[in-house]
Amino acid sequence: MNKKFMVNFVSLISSRAVYALNWYNISPLYIFIESSLAIPLSKLGEIPTSFLLGAGIFQIPSGLLAAKIGNKRVAMAGMYLLSIMSLLSGFAWNIESIIIFRFFVGVGAAMYFSPALGIIKNVFSEKNRGLAMGFYNGAFNLGAGIGIAAWNAIAVVAGWRVALVIGGIIGLAITVENNLLLPPDEKTKEKIEWKKVLANKNVWLIGLSLAGFWGAFFATAQFLSPYLVKKGMNGDLAGLISSLTLVAGVIGGPLIGMISDRIRKRKQFMIVLSLVMFFLISTIFLANIFVIWIYTFLLGLLSAGIFSILYAIPAGYREIPSRLLPLSISLINSIQISVGSIAPYLFTFTAARFSFTFGWISLGIFLLIFLPLAKFAKDR
Repeated sequence: MNKKFMVNFVSLISSRAVYALNWYNISPLYIFIESSLAIPLSKLGEIPTSFLLGAGIFQIPSGLLAAKIGNKRVAMAGMYLLSIMSLLSGFAWNIESIIIFRFFVGVGAAMYFSPALGIIKNVFSEKNRGLAMGFYNGAFNLGAGIGIAAWNAIAVVAGWRVALVIGGIIGLAITVENNLLLPPDEKTKEKIEWKKVLANKNVWLIGLSLAGFWGAFFATAQFLSPYLVKKGMNGDLAGLISSLTLVAGVIGGPLIGMISDRIRKRKQFMIVLSLVMFFLISTIFLANIFVIWIYTFLLGLLSAGIFSILYAIPAGYREIPSRLLPLSISLINSIQISVGSIAPYLFTFTAARFSFTFGWISLGIFLLIFLPLAKFAKDR
């Protein structure tokens, strides 16, 4: 590996980690925000749901735009928007304002995700696509885990507003670095045959089959820390335990992605891992202080592996040109985020109306609803 390759790889992986940090650093802050802005538990789920709506709605437009004007341009514009809106979230004065800011954080996330994936896929050969997606998702899990583990401590010292502002500033700094170091987009006059992706039934099926998993895992990672605090756990310890739902993915992404490259039956492997995730999420309420460490580690390990397999599958579809891979991932993400955005609200509503026990069970059921559709999608 030459020096230029390593600089580009580390630069993009770093921005992927910071991007994830600004997704999840709000998670341990919900306790502070709930109290500061006088938001009832039943409405707290509207904040992450607004983020998911922004991210879901703009996935496909971002993928189309990237295919037309270039991956770097769209990805960097997305990171600027995400970082600025993350910073402004720290100045929210009521639930409506923070919902608006988080919606645009989601829009920025949509603009960054698949175009950045279109850049990094060129680093690895076709036979190592699972490993490539593993590194990409591992970086996400590392950044998100740091956000969950460290931002509670920052909020305790400086307040939740300053904590969100710091995340936004870090995002702006890494985006400037990316703009300076990453190579410019290649110019091309190739016709964009977007129907090869948007009308591809296999992309639709594989995306929808994991929509329940996506939403259930997102809600778990967002609300596990507040749940543990409400159960009497110290906030710093709750944040540390919750961070394992993501930090463990640093290992799980590359490891499971590499295994999927070897066994080739990616889809069947993904389904089995999803069923294990269903068991873990729906029984979180049974875990004591010792078992919860095992649960959270496995949740992080397996989820990153599932995402690595999920993004590697459409990369193997011969009918989808390489240039349109970001659009196929955008479509998958749009489907999953749009459907999965129900999960955070489902959890907080069920927990407030009945109990946290029913909240976790509802997430498990939500994960299972769409999984059978995977049977009808091809593997490669």
